[in-house]
Amino acid sequence: MNFRDIFIIVFLITFLNSVVYILFKKYLHGKPDAGMKFLAVNILKDIIWLIVSLSIIDKTKEGFLSLVICFIVASFLIYLPVIKLINRS
Repeated sequence: MNFRDIFIIVFLITFLNSVVYILFKKYLHGKPDAGMKFLAVNILKDIIWLIVSLSIIDKTKEGFLSLVICFIVASFLIYLPVIKLINRS
């Protein structure tokens, strides 16, 4: 896997996470079932990201491992602020 592929995958997940967080904060936060609606939007985002990422990476163990690590880190980074916002409401 080369640097360009990794950069595209990380940029794409960062961009998509930012969009989902902004949508949550602007339209979903404070509404009934905001957490469940966030989960639905986030799962859709993850599926789109996974399809695009799998088409980009090399089909090797290293490529898959880097994809899994990126997914885990990105999930942690988006769920943490969303959970904090939901708990404050």
